[in-house]
Amino acid sequence: MISGESLAVAASTGAAAFVLVAVFTELIRRFALRLKIVDRPAASRPHRRPTPYLGGVAIVAGTLLPATALARDWDLRIVTIMISAVIVALLGVIDDCRPLRPLWRLAVEGVAAALVVASGVRLEFFGNWIDAAGTLMWIVFVTNSFNMIDNTDGVLGSIGAAGASVLSVTALISGQPTVALLLLAMAFGCVGFVAHNWNPARIFMGDAGSLFIGFTLSTCAVMVFGQTEPVTALPCLLLFTFVPALDTCLAIVARQRAGRPWLIASPDHLAHRCVAAGFSPRQIALVMGGATAATSLLGMHILLGWVPGAFSLAGLACVGVTLVAILVRAPGRYPTPAVRPRRVRREKSVALASSEGRH
Repeated sequence: MISGESLAVAASTGAAAFVLVAVFTELIRRFALRLKIVDRPAASRPHRRPTPYLGGVAIVAGTLLPATALARDWDLRIVTIMISAVIVALLGVIDDCRPLRPLWRLAVEGVAAALVVASGVRLEFFGNWIDAAGTLMWIVFVTNSFNMIDNTDGVLGSIGAAGASVLSVTALISGQPTVALLLLAMAFGCVGFVAHNWNPARIFMGDAGSLFIGFTLSTCAVMVFGQTEPVTALPCLLLFTFVPALDTCLAIVARQRAGRPWLIASPDHLAHRCVAAGFSPRQIALVMGGATAATSLLGMHILLGWVPGAFSLAGLACVGVTLVAILVRAPGRYPTPAVRPRRVRREKSVALASSEGRH
């Protein structure tokens, strides 16, 4: 039974995160414009005007401040997750300002993931070093999957809000209120950011935000599901990260088939194929956010024992492989920039966010 005090703390955390991110984002937008930390129009970035980065800094601050102030039960694992998430976000800030080599990014992400694993956040499948290695690779993969799917206005904010909110409820059900509070803050923070990032976006979260969201969600998911049986943990982990993971696998397969480098931008993501099919950026954000909510709810039901884990794992594998096989043959393209009617002396563009521009 959830007490009235717990509900008050949860409501205060969510409201504070929403307001802080919404306010910080506008302040950071002006700061980034003044320093010219912007994503400029290019062939793979169809927006017409330079759009500022660093929106992710607002998400980090707006998530961690209320969660830190209002959480009561702390342990080493949660503290390590938060510190490591900040390290990954700082990596993203540096990369937004001055692009880093992929190997440097992976090295720092690996160190951050290793710190979390060393604190005790790991899958418990084999009872040996394989669990630690598998957990580390999983965290790094999911972190970069969230980074790569940040290629359309409003998409990652919608996915982050949907996944974090359902995982927050799941963490609370599993008896981890501090994890639940952290995830709740991030969910409402993502909503606060989407208010600025909804198409046409006024600011992009950049690598700072996408890496922070991916890292926090992946590590918290391991905390929630890591101690369960593999037949439960595997489908739950995959379902909470299904859309970003599917998008990454699709891009890798498409680039491999075309003989292109995996880390060079091209219009082969889910969003690009949806654009080619006639969907607008706003529709894409809503569909992907809704899909994330649906798969995450299924994962929660598996944890509760309402849906068989083995059956779900087999079905999930079949669905994932089938979707990649079908979608990899579908055309993809960047949207054509469209100029909105002038209002208050300014044009606004239909734009894709830019994090994928360096992938």
